[in-house]
Amino acid sequence: MITPESSAPETLQEESSLPPSARTPNVGALEMDEIEPTEPWRPLVVPGIIVVIGLCIAWAFFAYFGRSKPDASASLLRQYVYQVQVDSGASPQGPGMPGALPEQDETVVLVQARVNNISKYPLTLFDLVSDVKMPGQSSGDESSAALPEDIDRFMQRFPQLTAMNMAPLTRHTVIPPGGSVEGLMVFAYPWTKAQWTQRKSGQVIISFQHGRSVALPLQ
Repeated sequence: MITPESSAPETLQEESSLPPSARTPNVGALEMDEIEPTEPWRPLVVPGIIVVIGLCIAWAFFAYFGRSKPDASASLLRQYVYQVQVDSGASPQGPGMPGALPEQDETVVLVQARVNNISKYPLTLFDLVSDVKMPGQSSGDESSAALPEDIDRFMQRFPQLTAMNMAPLTRHTVIPPGGSVEGLMVFAYPWTKAQWTQRKSGQVIISFQHGRSVALPLQ
């Protein structure tokens, strides 16, 4: 029995001799290219950009509308800086004896201010503190506002300051919603007036029992 010769080699040779346009396409290879694209990350680029833009917009809305609003505002009506001399201490040997301690310079800052309640609830003044930072300091020096009786004695001792005299701004004062209060605050620092002029910054911190504090910059 004669077995016919296989024509497969001739078919392969004939196909290889054909031009590329006449050859049988590789259907399996095309299907694999469609299933596994050469750049699988490309379809994710546009959704990723949309997500990033959405997060930026949401953050901007939160930063603008979600920030806490102040409860009060403060304005400086008038400020005056006065240098005085105070006794640094009593002589350990008694008055009139040698060795009496000399007087030292002190700077007194008189501040007339107005505080406005811009919240919907009453605000009660809790404390009045000035914070002044001098050159070379990492944190400022604080001074609490003088009590009303101390302000009265100070004005009696220095009558030349009567132009700055007004009712003091006192702690525990209640400011109704939409209302305001004006008053005098007096702060003392152990510096000369020349040293005061060299300060880096200064402000008065007005705090409340239930409410956000407000800062009043000094001139």
